[in-house]
Amino acid sequence: MAAAITLVSVGAPRGDEFDRMYHEFRNYDSRSLSELGGRCIERQHTDSAMAIFTILANRCDGSSVSDDDRKYAVEARLSLGVLNFLQANYASAYSNFLAASRLEGRYDSPGNLNLAAIFLYYGDRPKAYRCLRRVFDASIRSGNGYMASAALINLLTSDFDSTIMPPDTIRSIISDYKKNVPRSPGDKAWPLAHCYSEAKLFSLDKEHEKAITMLRASLDSAQRLLMPQREYFASYIALGNKYRDVGNPDSAEFFLRKAESIAKENAYPELLISVYSDLSRLYQSTGQNDLAAKYRFKHLELHDSVFSAREYGNIHDLELFDETTKFEQRIKRIQIEEKMRSRVIMVIACALLLLAIMTTILFVQNRKLRLKNKSLFDRNLEIMTSDTIEVSQPEKPSATSGPSGDIRSHISECIRKAMTDESVFCMEGFSMRELTEICGSNQKYVSQVLNEDYGKTFTQLLNERRINVARRRLLDFEQYGHLTIEAIVTGLGFKSRSTFSKTFKRMTGLTPSEFQHMAQENIAKGTSSRESDPNHEGD
Repeated sequence: MAAAITLVSVGAPRGDEFDRMYHEFRNYDSRSLSELGGRCIERQHTDSAMAIFTILANRCDGSSVSDDDRKYAVEARLSLGVLNFLQANYASAYSNFLAASRLEGRYDSPGNLNLAAIFLYYGDRPKAYRCLRRVFDASIRSGNGYMASAALINLLTSDFDSTIMPPDTIRSIISDYKKNVPRSPGDKAWPLAHCYSEAKLFSLDKEHEKAITMLRASLDSAQRLLMPQREYFASYIALGNKYRDVGNPDSAEFFLRKAESIAKENAYPELLISVYSDLSRLYQSTGQNDLAAKYRFKHLELHDSVFSAREYGNIHDLELFDETTKFEQRIKRIQIEEKMRSRVIMVIACALLLLAIMTTILFVQNRKLRLKNKSLFDRNLEIMTSDTIEVSQPEKPSATSGPSGDIRSHISECIRKAMTDESVFCMEGFSMRELTEICGSNQKYVSQVLNEDYGKTFTQLLNERRINVARRRLLDFEQYGHLTIEAIVTGLGFKSRSTFSKTFKRMTGLTPSEFQHMAQENIAKGTSSRESDPNHEGD
């Protein structure tokens, strides 16, 4: 995993110094902060760089952050991660790489690729493989060719054994890459990924000379990358081990020594551990036991040294991680203090506005409903001023056969008498058949007279008469005021309370409860008017 930032020492301001820097830089836009942080690193002012990148990284705590701020926050997290990784502050490096990947919200991100480097360094190869594989698969799906190439290079050079990445899996991964990632000018990692892919396939097919040819070609491809030294190292190691496998120890030693030089010159202790182990195996295979023992000792000595450094680094990680956490907590505290008043005021204002709107709506709706009910109630009172049954049309014989003369008059009079007698039309089960018997005629003639003289069907006239009785009872509080509506309408001939309620609503526009309530208000209003009248002396 090649690093992409200059090695610098890492420090951090504390307490009041951080507060001063925060207040000084908080109003800078994200681009200016990013540039300022880069200049601080170039000048070795890493304490200021840490504070600036922390401020920049924490601009993405909210969900409403702009895309530009999110982009710069990702860059800040990656910069913090790389700085910590190069100084063996792996806990902080891990934390920042993880935060960067979460901010980007996708697997094909540099943050996830860098997380794999930490897993590899700690020797957790299964986790490193899973991480790289997620990056690779996501890059293939999204069409991110550069990230797919970078992930493939790391998959093929991380020395995963066959239990983690068996040959069939290797072939499948390379096949997916070839199908989905064409060569493009913007993907500078593609030539190196291509060389490693071909070399690996030739090795699996036991075509070692062809594999060696492709590994040699990888040296030219590595030269085109921004940080080629680690890729040179990986190619030299692969060539050395391949020459050892084909029985050419001189060439194997040559390339392993080249790898050793790169690790020493660039101070890569973890890479030196790897090359010392490979040199020990090479000399063991050629019978040079003294050299094999020498490099085995170097391997163990450096391994123990690095292991101790890791333990020290872990302690330092905890301290630095604690300081970073304090920085972030300070930022959050200051931001909360600055935003709390405006947010509280905004919430209260919105709540009051919403309450006012809801109250106004309810008031207007209630007023409209009351006016509507009052109008309907008044209309019902007008209808009730006359309890007579009116003939809607002058009596005249129908064009079709039917009753005429005295018979027609007799039927009409019988209908009027029946429909003005509550004991008759309020009788339960009263029907057209009973009315026909009262009229002493047949159903056809009675129905014809109803339609032509009264302009109604039997059911319409019957419901009209029964509802009129119900209205009178609901208005008569002296006699019926102590009864429930169900008791009041008992004996009106309706089959059920629900049938009565539906019929009452359809004919009056009000429910029985609404009608009774309006009647109470009407009485109360009349009483109040009489009491306020100075000429009213009482009963």
